[in-house]
Amino acid sequence: MVEPLISLKRTLEEALSFRDSPMNHFYSFKGVQLLPNNNTKYVQVTDIEDGINLENWTVYAVSLKSGAKTDITDSFNVESLTNSDDGSPQIYWSLQNVEVDFGYDCIYLEVEQTFGETFYSNPFMITDYKKERTTQFHYKTKKNDVMQSIGMQSYFRQIQRSEELTQYYETSTSTTVSVSQKLNKLEKHYTEIMPLENLDLLMDILSSPFMYVDGIRASLYETPKMPELSASQNFGQIDFLISPKKWDIYSEPQPSKGDWLGTDWLSTDWKIYTP
Repeated sequence: MVEPLISLKRTLEEALSFRDSPMNHFYSFKGVQLLPNNNTKYVQVTDIEDGINLENWTVYAVSLKSGAKTDITDSFNVESLTNSDDGSPQIYWSLQNVEVDFGYDCIYLEVEQTFGETFYSNPFMITDYKKERTTQFHYKTKKNDVMQSIGMQSYFRQIQRSEELTQYYETSTSTTVSVSQKLNKLEKHYTEIMPLENLDLLMDILSSPFMYVDGIRASLYETPKMPELSASQNFGQIDFLISPKKWDIYSEPQPSKGDWLGTDWLSTDWKIYTP
């Protein structure tokens, strides 16, 4: 599965750490931007060493600049349980309908438990600021995986097309005629400036076999090139081409309403009796 853009760690120091170069003197930590009051869930998977157990939680959005805490527990949910490749327990968690706009400053999540560990996320943004320059991606690697979702600072720029032609000589008109054999209607998108680490993870998303861009199924047409740094910075930007399938629209899975089987009785079965 694709590495999460928003990771949870056991210590704040680990959550805020990043791989650096002695050549860097100018930094950006933007790139991930979630929209407040967004009805469509943002879903991420954990990749915590030795796994995570989470119950009776309280979730705060903490300003990276001031340290002010805002309770957003009502917007945080555990979607499902899973396991990492080494067998350690992990979770898919989500944010939905966060009612606070935190502006241009980054925040991080602090996930506290009544009894248990506290977890911290890496910094990201929750704001409507320049929301027209953001895109929500849904993606997964395997058909049976849970669909992940993230908001990134990227945007549609223009329509493009790639066409393969074949030629033949038309005797009746004594001219050479070109006929289209294959047509790809494409979209060109650009990212804002963001750390190369976020660009790398975005490229992983774009390469996913199951991907939706703002709710429309799409596939990467050409592999984008990672920018070469020319100064003392950790950031860059890319453009990329996608091939949209506009007839395939993403819809979030609905909770099961149970079944009529008499051989079992599950907690969802009662729902079949209600509209």
